[in-house]
Amino acid sequence: MENEVFQDRRSAWAGLKADLGRQHGQFDQSCREWLGRYSDAGGRIWCARGCRGCCNLAVNATFSEALLAAEVLTAAQDASLGEHVERLRQMLPEAGDLKSYLRLHRRKVGFCPFLTEDGACGIYASRPFSCRSLLSTRNSDWCAVDFGDLHPLEKQAFLSGLDREVVAYPTHYVAATQGLGAQMEAEATRRMLETFGVALTGNFAVLVYLEKKHGLSRVVADGAGRVEELLAEAGMEHPFLVSLKVFPG
Repeated sequence: MENEVFQDRRSAWAGLKADLGRQHGQFDQSCREWLGRYSDAGGRIWCARGCRGCCNLAVNATFSEALLAAEVLTAAQDASLGEHVERLRQMLPEAGDLKSYLRLHRRKVGFCPFLTEDGACGIYASRPFSCRSLLSTRNSDWCAVDFGDLHPLEKQAFLSGLDREVVAYPTHYVAATQGLGAQMEAEATRRMLETFGVALTGNFAVLVYLEKKHGLSRVVADGAGRVEELLAEAGMEHPFLVSLKVFPG
């Protein structure tokens, strides 16, 4: 009986991962089409291999995306992940609100643990929608700027130069791709919720860590209570890190 339960769960996850793979393909195709139209209209996207200016942002994702990434990590990435999460643990008591958490994440937690030595994404094919959808309409140097440190005149000059029909104002990142990514994240969350009765979203690195170190995917079908126990055991029950949804009823 226990083996049958394991096989059922394994089959359910295989279906969700296959769905996610199809979503990635659909998103990438839609993104290519949008980029073609934007380029034809004279626009330019500055993102390039190794630019990494946005790669110390706190990235949120679905657990299904984290599970897909956890399966392709190298030993070096796995070790880097553990160090990254430990820095996050040490920083978290200083984060009194979401704004301070996001700023401290950039300053103290640092760059994504999955970057290669040349600053490129080491899990590019399995990166989450949050990363896929973040396209810069400005030089990548701007992606590394902390706007809280800018002089008001610099900030005003930056904002006045943004194309509000394209960007998610007041950022310089494309709104359309972020909107599509959010829709697909919501769909992935819904599918997990319908399959297991619970769904998890949160900090991408933390979710990958929970799978690699604690085997979170093996307990989600046991219900919200068991998931909450695991999060507490791992010290990851903080609302900035993981959000748990339960199927109504």
